[in-house]
Amino acid sequence: MQSTVQLFNIALARLGGDQFLPLVSPQEAGALGALCGNVFPHVLDRALQAHAWAFALRTATLAPVAGAVPPAGGFRRRYMVPADCVRPVALEGWRANRSPAYAVRGSAEGAVLLCDENPAVLAYVARESDPKRWPAGFADALAWGLAAELATARINDPQRQQYYVRMYREVLGEAAAQDMREVNPRPALSAWNTARFGECGEAGGER
Repeated sequence: MQSTVQLFNIALARLGGDQFLPLVSPQEAGALGALCGNVFPHVLDRALQAHAWAFALRTATLAPVAGAVPPAGGFRRRYMVPADCVRPVALEGWRANRSPAYAVRGSAEGAVLLCDENPAVLAYVARESDPKRWPAGFADALAWGLAAELATARINDPQRQQYYVRMYREVLGEAAAQDMREVNPRPALSAWNTARFGECGEAGGER
């Protein structure tokens, strides 16, 4: 996928409606462009949260949050969750395919992760908004998801919306299955895991 404008046009084509010119940004295309731009972040986040997509996986050493840890499962430490995180996947330090336990809670500072690990290195799905990084199946699912949202906002047709939602779920499931087939089931240890477990330590994660 080359651009969000291309994605918007695919969604609009499925509605049988307008098209944006390739060189015109949605922000410059009036009410329809504003509608697509407002709805799309929700569609993107929802699709990213559905699976631990390899193209959007990131790792980060989390920054500790000062102050008392609110009661939640007896955890002793809390850390800031990265601002671009839409789905935590696992904490590094796992063995035998098990991630250390954690919980994510909202706070005045933003989302925080509670755990007992120190340091806390989180693998997570990031809000990947660059269309050129989306696999074809994922982009196709986004277009169906956007069409479903627009079917309500533009044409108020619940029957067509149900069809678009069904297609979104089907195509997204196929894209997730393809993503899992292409992922190495035994990823290399990070430098931190190697230092902790050695070269032969087991690595893995809950997907």
